[in-house]
Amino acid sequence: MESNPEKRCEDRQDCDAVIEWTYFNKGDCFSARLLNFSRGGGYFISNQPLTPGVTVLIRVRGFSSAESGACDTGTTLRTTALGEVKWCRELSGEAAARFGIGVRYHFPV
Repeated sequence: MESNPEKRCEDRQDCDAVIEWTYFNKGDCFSARLLNFSRGGGYFISNQPLTPGVTVLIRVRGFSSAESGACDTGTTLRTTALGEVKWCRELSGEAAARFGIGVRYHFPV
């Protein structure tokens, strides 16, 4: 029997948004790109690795001009969210170290 590694409960909406993230209650912010989201979480790429289990604050700063300033918003994109890092993977084939990060948002919002 084949197992399905997919653990999402909701469909994701593609987007290309400039975000900044910081560890909750810390001062340093880091730039990243949000590539998809749902009501319950999101996926972004960053130059910094994150440890699964940590809480991060994510703020949307803008949309890629290539995306005409909008996401495919069947679901509303949160402009500010607290979430738990569920996983972090190094992306292969990148010139500089880049990481893909999955986050589940904290509720209630």
